[in-house]
Amino acid sequence: MWISLAVIAFNLLVLWWVRRIDARIVEELGEIAQDLEEEKLIALTVEVDGDQFLCYNAQSMTFVCQGRDLEEIRKRFRQRYPSKSAAIYNGDESAVEVLKKQLKELNENSRSVGSAS
Repeated sequence: MWISLAVIAFNLLVLWWVRRIDARIVEELGEIAQDLEEEKLIALTVEVDGDQFLCYNAQSMTFVCQGRDLEEIRKRFRQRYPSKSAAIYNGDESAVEVLKKQLKELNENSRSVGSAS
């Protein structure tokens, strides 16, 4: 009997935890959708030309910026759109993969620098 109660309690705890995570995901997706609608966030389509990544607004396909790597793209994006954010949305698969890898490395480096302080 105690085992059954423990299993039921555990299942209820897992269900509560999953619902809590789902609510956070829905909230974050809502914020992203609102930022896109209010044009605070620009989804980027990325293409490659030689050693340059070319970034376009994924909705309008207008040119946004370009750069040799993610840091240069960020710098040029901020110069052109200082009050907006960007997210890599789609485009050339290998380019998107390279830029996402660079983003992951930048995030890992900034966390390790922050924890060393």
